[in-house]
Amino acid sequence: MKRLLFLVLFITIMPLSGCSSLQVLDPKGPVAKLQENLFQLSTGIMILVFIIVFSMFVVFTWKYRETPERRDITPDYVKGNRKYEIAWTVIPIILLLILAVPTVQGTFSLSDSQEKEDGKMEITVTGHQYWWEFHYSDEGITLSNEVWIPVDTPVVFKLKSDDVIHSFWVPQLGGKKDLNPGGTNPNRLTLHASETGVYEGKCAELCGASHSLMRFKVHAVSKEKYDEWISDKQEDRAPEAAASDSYEKGKKLFTSNCLSCHADGYTEKRDGPNLAGIGRKDYIASVIPNSEANMKKWIKDPKSFKPGAKMPGFNDLTDEELNALANYLSNLK
Repeated sequence: MKRLLFLVLFITIMPLSGCSSLQVLDPKGPVAKLQENLFQLSTGIMILVFIIVFSMFVVFTWKYRETPERRDITPDYVKGNRKYEIAWTVIPIILLLILAVPTVQGTFSLSDSQEKEDGKMEITVTGHQYWWEFHYSDEGITLSNEVWIPVDTPVVFKLKSDDVIHSFWVPQLGGKKDLNPGGTNPNRLTLHASETGVYEGKCAELCGASHSLMRFKVHAVSKEKYDEWISDKQEDRAPEAAASDSYEKGKKLFTSNCLSCHADGYTEKRDGPNLAGIGRKDYIASVIPNSEANMKKWIKDPKSFKPGAKMPGFNDLTDEELNALANYLSNLK
């Protein structure tokens, strides 16, 4: 009975262990396409070797199996076969060369593209436990848990960490690279989106209790739309609801309780996540669906949704104050 229960659990859990919103084998950029081609080439070679070896195993096992007629026969001693020995030495070398040449070429081509050059934009990425900060140094814009890039434009991401080692990964655009603490010698990763869309990214290095919740989104848009977006964020206009009493009360509460850690404008920067645009995001802190009700729950007890988060809970706010603060944040779009 125990074995049957274990088997049922194994069959049920194993498929679920691979569940993820990340699309790994659907490249949307030249870097990811190059890596997919190398993956397909190596997989093809492995399948070919497996088929040949397994076929030989089956054939020889059947052909030289023990039978009543052969039971008393002693096989002839064979010292070796030079042709076979040369063949099974040369063939693996050829297969390794077939895999090594494009791998080395691809590695050097990616390495040469890491430094900022003319025509490439640069975005500084800082990993925190457990959120992402994206800073556009040329435009003076700071975002949290999202980044906007133009299509058909190489983007150099300068990677550093504020605490522990993290790993920056957007599977549909390219491979992963570590963010190291210190920031004195940041890693660089060049990514290039060839199609418009929203691409999921996450931390690929175990970094603490909420590692699996350290997610972000890459918005790849047309060059024209990107320029409009930059212009709009640099103006940092107040939302339509700014004239309401609830909004004004919420803004005062934000200034007195939150402003020391959080900014509410795209052109501002603080130690905590920039909350500009939080009202239009699908998720609060990349964890729970965005709504005023969930916003209030997050404000009261963020650690229940994101263990290890540095933000304290605000249980001392009255219902009226909590409603006003949640309303203010929901209108930051």
